Amino acid sequence: MRTVLHLVRPTATPARVAERDWVVYLQATELVLAPSAHAAPLPPGPITHDQLVALSFAADLVITW
Repeated sequence: MRTVLHLVRPTATPARVAERDWVVYLQATELVLAPSAHAAPLPPGPITHDQLVALSFAADLVITW
């Protein structure tokens, strides 16, 4: 099973996200990791740019909405 990281821009809505996928909402002033059924290597909530880079490398696929 592959891990997918979804980067969601403020005006976008992902069509379909699997329960085990990771979702980061790209907001104007912060990055927010959404809760997921498949535990991400970071806790849900605000994350830094460096943490986003780490998530990107940990995922098998990154999709930007």
